[in-house]
Amino acid sequence: MQVTEKVTVIGAGSWGTALAMVLADNNHEVRLWSHNSMQVEEINQSHTNKKYLPEILLPEKIVGYALLEEALSGVDTIILAVPTKAIREVLRQIYSIQKTPLTIVHVSKGIEPDTLLRISEMIEEEAPVNLLKDIVVLSGPSHAEEVSLRHPTTV
Repeated sequence: MQVTEKVTVIGAGSWGTALAMVLADNNHEVRLWSHNSMQVEEINQSHTNKKYLPEILLPEKIVGYALLEEALSGVDTIILAVPTKAIREVLRQIYSIQKTPLTIVHVSKGIEPDTLLRISEMIEEEAPVNLLKDIVVLSGPSHAEEVSLRHPTTV
């Protein structure tokens, strides 16, 4: 089966890791970025993320990255799976590196406490106009644990 797209998941918590699994199961080339190099080492060597998804074996297709520049290289789509409070900081890092337009799929819930902006509005404010292809929202009644166990769920 042919790889369909390179996708970088920004944030290797339970939700980001579970969504990386869904992407890998659907034959995408999946890069999973974490700011924690020890976590990246575990993902790449043991194919686990025990802090967030104990007892789950990750597909070998998921490759962990500690360097954001490497994780973004050649990617047109990112899954933004960081806590709402980190969205702006992470976007600023991404756009200090990224030189081609991105589709951003955001999967975090919540609003920005000080401004009451939705995440999509935060993305619009932070992204240079020429570097934002599209904003996509993924939501639904599902949990990372269910998704990682491949239980039927909806998003």
